[in-house]
Amino acid sequence: MAVGPIQSNCYIIWDDVTLKGAIIDPGGNPEKIKEAVKSAGCSVEWILLTHGHFDHVFYAGEIAEFYGAKNAIHPADITLIGESLGIAEMYYDMNDYTALYPDKLLADGDVITMGEISIRVIHTPGHSMGGVCFQVGDVVFTGDTIFAGSIGRTDFPGGSFEELTASIQKKLYVLDDGVVLYPGHGDETTVGAEKRTNPYVQGIV
Repeated sequence: MAVGPIQSNCYIIWDDVTLKGAIIDPGGNPEKIKEAVKSAGCSVEWILLTHGHFDHVFYAGEIAEFYGAKNAIHPADITLIGESLGIAEMYYDMNDYTALYPDKLLADGDVITMGEISIRVIHTPGHSMGGVCFQVGDVVFTGDTIFAGSIGRTDFPGGSFEELTASIQKKLYVLDDGVVLYPGHGDETTVGAEKRTNPYVQGIV
């Protein structure tokens, strides 16, 4: 679902057997997210954050407290959370903010097990230093690493066009063409579609 004033994509995933679940990037509309969780009937164990920009993490603290869930983020983006709150003031009521305390620091290759589901962490710096993607089988939640036909901005502090394109080429374009990419903004796409048509990143390093 698209949430918040910048319409960032928030995802809810869960294991059908145990109903253990996770929320990816709860950046806005907490009541909408809670209603979706209720409809899914899952028990939220994790809040998984693709990076530290406010539009992806603003309600992570509140949501984690509400469910007794654990926040997980790459350590390189912890300071980014606080730094981006100054910009958040232009879009959010700061009285709604609950501080985010990471319970797990993510590293490339980490695997989070949730019932029968395995969530693999892929570190993809470039949009931010601690940007990560989450792979679940043949699906990858990419945050702001890559979009359908585009890539994340690299003009923010900690951003690097060279790093981002290298991350995409070396970490995402090596996956099967049929792998579905669910980005932090906009519509889903596939690895194959982006390899063929994304004007910012062509070929494999």
